[in-house]
Amino acid sequence: MLKFGIKTAVLGSAVYYTVDKGVWKDSSTTSALYEDLEKGVSPYVGELKKQIPYELPPLPSNDRISYLFKYYWNCGVKTTFQFLVDLPTHTSNAATKTYNLISSSLTAEPTTSSSEQKRK
Repeated sequence: MLKFGIKTAVLGSAVYYTVDKGVWKDSSTTSALYEDLEKGVSPYVGELKKQIPYELPPLPSNDRISYLFKYYWNCGVKTTFQFLVDLPTHTSNAATKTYNLISSSLTAEPTTSSSEQKRK
């Protein structure tokens, strides 16, 4: 119960902080917040680059992020609706295969074991 309470408090704090900072407001506010975040993080990224011999890629531009978000959102929506369109076909195929398997199992003659055949 304590673990659930801590997780709920952390989630609530994160949601409150993002609402307070304006992440969920209009796009110009969010864009300004992103630029402020980029400016605030850049000195620390410079220090991190000195410590790690790995070249970090630059942060994507706002236009690129917007495009990627729209692209992947649309892919998810298309895939979901394609699944819903194909659901009756897949359901009927699964029901047919299940029916055939059960009916073939019930009509099959029981096989005798090898020890019973040796006795005869």
